[in-house]
Amino acid sequence: MAQQITLVTTNPDKVGAITAHLARFGIEVRHLHAALIEPQADTVEEVARIKALEAFKLANAPVIIDDTGFSIDALGGFPGPYTKYVLRTIGIEGLLSLVQPHHSRRCRFVNALVYVDESGRLSSFVEQDGQGLLADFADQTPCPEAWSALWRIFIPDGYDKPLSAMLPDERARLWEAWAAHSVYARFGRWLQDQLD
Repeated sequence: MAQQITLVTTNPDKVGAITAHLARFGIEVRHLHAALIEPQADTVEEVARIKALEAFKLANAPVIIDDTGFSIDALGGFPGPYTKYVLRTIGIEGLLSLVQPHHSRRCRFVNALVYVDESGRLSSFVEQDGQGLLADFADQTPCPEAWSALWRIFIPDGYDKPLSAMLPDERARLWEAWAAHSVYARFGRWLQDQLD
């Protein structure tokens, strides 16, 4: 019998992606469509932990929360947990302007998955494997599958163009490489060990 966990989110794309990732580990994801308070905190993990406790109270069952931020080395990890707000206000052009005077263009996606078990105990899994460089200019290639404007300025390590300019099969290979070490894979293996 599959282990059932509730994912609390208003993002349908996140539900599909996480469901597919965790199905490999025999984990059935139930979706609870609910907006959680976006807390202010210094790290993506802290934000996810606060939201996970709120989600646990709503679901009254084991839950997972997935939160993502974007970290730029030259800006001391900014925007980090404030990525959504920054993209809504200054956008990718604003981010590129902030980085322009700096030599380093290193950046990464930061993904935090927090699990709350039936007793209310939290377990965190944090990943910073999506590393690369910021492009000099925003790519203008049409890319309807992009889930973030960051695709236009993020060049993954090992590539010479932003995510939005990559061919679908190139992105598929990149996702596959990242998936093996992702927070979802680490969580799935960890949960299997807990249940054995």
